[in-house]
Amino acid sequence: MMAMRLEAAELRSAMTIGDAIAMGAARLAEAGIADPRLDAELLLADQLATDRLALYLEPGRRVPPVARRRFDLLLKRRASGEPLQYLRGRVEFFGMEFDVRPGVLIPRPETELLVELAIDRLNRAQRQRPGRPVRFADVGTGSGCIAVSLAASVETAVGAAIDESASALTVARRNIARHGLTGRIETWRGNLTDPLRRAGWRVELIAANLPYIPTGIIETLEPQVCDHEPRPALDGGADGLAVIQRLIRTAADCVMPGGWLLLEVGIGQADRVADGARRYGWLVEAIEQDLAGIDRVVVLSKGGINHS
Repeated sequence: MMAMRLEAAELRSAMTIGDAIAMGAARLAEAGIADPRLDAELLLADQLATDRLALYLEPGRRVPPVARRRFDLLLKRRASGEPLQYLRGRVEFFGMEFDVRPGVLIPRPETELLVELAIDRLNRAQRQRPGRPVRFADVGTGSGCIAVSLAASVETAVGAAIDESASALTVARRNIARHGLTGRIETWRGNLTDPLRRAGWRVELIAANLPYIPTGIIETLEPQVCDHEPRPALDGGADGLAVIQRLIRTAADCVMPGGWLLLEVGIGQADRVADGARRYGWLVEAIEQDLAGIDRVVVLSKGGINHS
């Protein structure tokens, strides 16, 4: 009898989808979340095992009590600054869905530029070696989104996804398997290009989205970044370039003649990265801007074969 009364009380207090979205958006807006309605819709859709369109088609549908309780908990966590991507456990990148977990950097849209430029170079290398695999390395792979995107886009590409973090490589392996690329991407744990040297690998291209935020700036970032994303994936040292410069110094021996090193960089860093690379014998092929007009990717080449 008590259980029946509790069930009846829950039914009377159940919210409709429209009410739940309005309530969730208001809570998140009060907490200062940038896109409160979008976040509320995505979190609610996940709990109802549906998509945002279905929410709009059935605004009067009641939210089951169990789903409402889970939704309330997620709203509380999101309002505290926990990233939406960690709460959902996934993120879209380069037209594909990737698993993400705490301890792994959340892929950003600007990194898609790095992928596009790398695909173009790998296709050039492929034309020079028809019928043969082209090799690449994704250094600092994190979730594996760069490696997976490259292998999925270039049919003869095989690669290595490298990271020092064991937890990151666990997520990367999950994403590699999710997209059916286990046979074409290896995961290696180690510092920068050390695993390539141990394996005796030389590649046509290295792509790297390494830490580039100056240490003193990290605490000024929005809380969902500085309080929740992994510090080693953000902290680039005093000037933001410590890790990038180490890769520039060590990568040449692992890249074939005519190959490339592509580096994502932060605001105002591209020219300094290019100048430093020239001192180590790299040719600066291009500095490419993202959609916001920021110099985002430095494309370095190793002289030799002309992949035109």
